[in-house]
Amino acid sequence: MTLPHQNADPAHTDFQYLEDLSTAYWYSEAFFAALELKIFEFLGQVDLNTADLAARTSCDPDALLRLLKVLRRLDLIDEIAGKWCNCQAVNHYLVRENDACLSDFLLYRRVMQSRWQTLAQRLSLTPRKKGADPLADTDYETRNRRYVRAQDALAREKAKEISAILDGEDWQPPILDIGGGAGALSRALIATRSEGTATLFDLPEVVAAARSVYPDPKYWEKFHVQEGDFRNAQIAGRDSFGLIIMSNFLHAYSAREAKTLLRKAAALLAPNGLLLIHDYFPDRMGRSPHKGPLYDLNMMLNTHNGRCHDADRITAWLHKAGVNRVVFRNLSTDTGIILAGYGEIAFREEDPLEDFRHTARKIGFRRAVLLDVSKIAVVPWARIKCRYGCARYGVNLQCPPRGLEGEATERLLDSYSKALILEGTPPGRHFHDQLLKMETHAFLSGYHKAFSLGAGPCPICDKCPDDGNCRYPHKTRPSMEASGIDVYETVRHAGLKLKPATEKNQYAKYFGLLLLE
Repeated sequence: MTLPHQNADPAHTDFQYLEDLSTAYWYSEAFFAALELKIFEFLGQVDLNTADLAARTSCDPDALLRLLKVLRRLDLIDEIAGKWCNCQAVNHYLVRENDACLSDFLLYRRVMQSRWQTLAQRLSLTPRKKGADPLADTDYETRNRRYVRAQDALAREKAKEISAILDGEDWQPPILDIGGGAGALSRALIATRSEGTATLFDLPEVVAAARSVYPDPKYWEKFHVQEGDFRNAQIAGRDSFGLIIMSNFLHAYSAREAKTLLRKAAALLAPNGLLLIHDYFPDRMGRSPHKGPLYDLNMMLNTHNGRCHDADRITAWLHKAGVNRVVFRNLSTDTGIILAGYGEIAFREEDPLEDFRHTARKIGFRRAVLLDVSKIAVVPWARIKCRYGCARYGVNLQCPPRGLEGEATERLLDSYSKALILEGTPPGRHFHDQLLKMETHAFLSGYHKAFSLGAGPCPICDKCPDDGNCRYPHKTRPSMEASGIDVYETVRHAGLKLKPATEKNQYAKYFGLLLLE
């Protein structure tokens, strides 16, 4: 998976690329922490669940789990059946019993880090001026003002896309902006309405900083200001806000507090109002797949008990609070939005199939890529390879000479426009069960033509019946290669990698295909 800060493009580089550069050290620090805690060493000996690994590393289980989720997103470890295990390169290079172990060499890179932090001083011919580092100020008011101004600058960029997404929604003011800093998002949204006001609610020192960011009285003409801590504040106008904004707010609190605050906000929502939650969501992929879990670690390090909450968890909290309409969308940057309300919501995912990628990850697939059916390569030699290269030829009821001939496969594909390439791992029966779960999910989501093709011979039974009649036709599915599909070429069209295993115990990938219409 490409790291976000590798996506340089002189013609199209935007602010997100620059922000990704500023947090690139998060990746190496998470990696170094894993080396220091000997996580890879322990997993190189035996697969462990979180509790057992926490005991061996002398870590708090909850805090360790937050790191493990980052390592999994970075493809360094994986979780299978509730236990963590190393990925192939980690076992080869980061377990000390192997001759190729590079742990000490890589940790030596960390020794150099402190010197890199002096790079500016090394280059400069004059001493650094006092105040060049905003964190070096001892004046809290000054630090806070700089922080609010900096956050508002970023929020203005995010507000452009969020405003465009909400353009088709029929919400009416007033707006309640909870913890919105200087109010960049609520300012952008109230500007889309000819009438109405917004209430900016935040801590007194944040409000004071906001006034310094926007000193001109004209910026406050449509705004009311209320100072306080939302956890214990009484908000005027119960059940009357047409839009409530919680932008980068919930991640400042623990799960228990966030759930309570979310319920409190929902109670302030008008019957036809909308609740907008903008945040980092660890369970979503989006443009920067690693940022959600990494930002969660950032909250653990820089707040009292803050954490990033999964979009699925927030959705469950909203449902329990009686908010029955909840829609999620990834932004084109590193965050996402949840829009919720008691009535209808106009917007959906950019592509309804996009949400299937998230579901596939929850089911257990390592990758899920949407692919145009025209990119599926059907070739005449695939079934020949089965006949002259596979011991299951003529034995497994789903393998050649049975199954779909190439022409039949092409006719089948003509009935579809989209497909999902799904990457998983052995064992084969487990992968097959995951495919069936994904197919069922697609069918129940309204894609009644959903049909899956698996990987290799059907794994449901150890041996097919001698009478040639399959005992489980509702569970069995043909494989891609047995249906005349060039799996290697199709996988490449999806932007994924596949090459033959050349050594014993080498990492194995399985690929399945889910046809959707």
